[in-house]
Amino acid sequence: MAERGRSINDEREYLKKLMRKAEEHCNESTTDIVSTLYRNKPSSYFDDIRQNHNNIMEPYLKSNGGDPRCPINGKVKGLFFNVTLVDGTLPDKSPFGDTRVEVPLSEVFDDSANLYFADFYCKPHRRRGDVHVTKRVHYVTLVLTDSGSDADSFCKTHLLKLDLCTNIYLTKNKLTYRSLDCYGVHVEVMYTNAIDMTGRDLISTGTSGQGQSTPGGIAKFVGCSTCNVGE
Repeated sequence: MAERGRSINDEREYLKKLMRKAEEHCNESTTDIVSTLYRNKPSSYFDDIRQNHNNIMEPYLKSNGGDPRCPINGKVKGLFFNVTLVDGTLPDKSPFGDTRVEVPLSEVFDDSANLYFADFYCKPHRRRGDVHVTKRVHYVTLVLTDSGSDADSFCKTHLLKLDLCTNIYLTKNKLTYRSLDCYGVHVEVMYTNAIDMTGRDLISTGTSGQGQSTPGGIAKFVGCSTCNVGE
């Protein structure tokens, strides 16, 4: 038990350093009023949910994408959503697919929810044709749970719980939600419950990059001083 305790303590200390890096990078940023989480996938993904899964979008095990020391990698099931706006509105394209579903924050982020900081990372540079893409986008990963759930118990032990009203990434104050507005930073939310797709509209969007997720995830770029913790 002592060895396990030290391991969890080391894990949490590492996360604290990582969150400090995120806060330093996002220092003096503003916030946007937001109302929905949104998730893009190829249209075939939603067709499969409708035809083979009784219209239920089920959580899946977190990949090894992002920081290799992220405690939820391979441990917690969830659905990844984005919340970040672009110029005050939802983006018109996505690297994850051509079809979008939106879920009202009021439906999933109520007074019984808990919010945790899990990761801060960027991905390796990529090439677009013969052009090397130099703009580095950073991601903050949050986990949204129902209080008392199995996922919540794991996150309470391994992650950093955020104050719902005062954190800089995603806040809830009565009926108003706000999310970070920092150039080049996207806030992604892993929601740990299933979503019933019945009655939800699907919206066609453009795509960017490869237009779909990379199986297994993309590991963090270790050469970035912004999001790597020196030890």
